[in-house]
Amino acid sequence: MNLSVEHINKSFENTRVLDDVTLDIQKGEILSLTGESGCGKSTLLRIISGLEMPDSGRIILNDEEITNWSPEKRKFGFVFQNLSLFPHLTVRDNIFYAIRKKDQSNSKLTKLTDMTGLKGLATRYPHELSGGQQQRVALARALAINPQLLILDEPFSSLDELLKAKIREEIFDLLRTLEITTILVSHQASDAFLIANKLIVMRQGKIQQVGRPADVYQNPISPYVSDFFGASVILTGKNVNDNSIHTSFGTLKIANDRVDDLQLFVRPENIKITTLNDYNLSGRILKKEFKGPHDVLRIGSENSNEYISLETERCMHEVGETIYLKVPEELVQIFK
Repeated sequence: MNLSVEHINKSFENTRVLDDVTLDIQKGEILSLTGESGCGKSTLLRIISGLEMPDSGRIILNDEEITNWSPEKRKFGFVFQNLSLFPHLTVRDNIFYAIRKKDQSNSKLTKLTDMTGLKGLATRYPHELSGGQQQRVALARALAINPQLLILDEPFSSLDELLKAKIREEIFDLLRTLEITTILVSHQASDAFLIANKLIVMRQGKIQQVGRPADVYQNPISPYVSDFFGASVILTGKNVNDNSIHTSFGTLKIANDRVDDLQLFVRPENIKITTLNDYNLSGRILKKEFKGPHDVLRIGSENSNEYISLETERCMHEVGETIYLKVPEELVQIFK
C-alpha cells in the first residue's frame, strides 16, 4: 500500500487550516504527524480517511485517486481521539460494528480480543471497562476490517500518564508485530520517538520538516521544530571570519559563509562542563536548582542577557562562579 497526499488545501470560513500539504507514506511505514494544537493534524487525517473533503488537492492510493471515495470504500481503520464506542453495544458488537454478519466469526473475535488484551471481556459494555480497556476495544474495532491503513488520532490523550505509558507501549508493540501501515497524530514527542520511522512536523497548516525522528531531533530546521521536541539552547552569533562565529559565551570554530546575525542551535545534553584547559564557551552560574538526581544550572553571559539552561549530575560549582563548557562544534546547527 502506497498513499500520496498531493497539494491539499482546506479552509473553514476564512481560516486556512491546511496549506499545500504534500506527503507520502509507504507500505509498512509508521508515520507520526505532530505539531501544536490547531496546526491542522486532525483535519489532514479526516481528509485522508474521507471524513472531510479538501478544497483542492488529491489523495492517491496505489496509483488510484481516492479523493472523493467514501470512508467505507477506502477501508482505513480509524481510532478517534474520543474513541467513539457505542455505550449500548457490548465489546463484541462494538468490534464488529462495521463488519458484515457473515464475517463475524467467533474465531475472528477471539483473535482480535487476544491480540488486544481483551480476552474474556467480549460480553461487557463500555461503562464496565477501564480507560485502557476501552482504548483496546477501539483499536480492535479498527483492526477488524483488515485495514490497508490504520489511523490513530491522539489515541492516548484521555489516559493518565501511568496508564498511557503502559497502553502506548502495548499498542506500539502490536503495530510493529502486525506491520500495519499507520499514521499516528500526536502532540507528544515521546509517541513519535517510541514507534515512528518517519516524522512530520506541522505548523499553521504547513509541513515544517520531514525525516527520521532522530534526524529531526538532532537537526531541526527552525527554532520552532527544535523547541517542540524538548529543551534546546539557541544562541545569537556573528560571523568573525569564514571559520569562526562569535557568541556572548565565546567563539566557536564553525565554517559559515553568512555575515549577518545568526542563530546557533545545540541540544543541552551535548554541552559538557569542562576545565579552563578544554573549553570553548564560558559563563557565570546565575541559578542552581536541585532536581533529585540532577541539578539544573542557569548560566549567564557577561556581555548579554542570554543564558544557557543546563541539566547536570551533581554540580560542585556554586552560584556566582564562572563555569567552563565544551560544545562539540560539529553538533552545532545554524538557523537561517
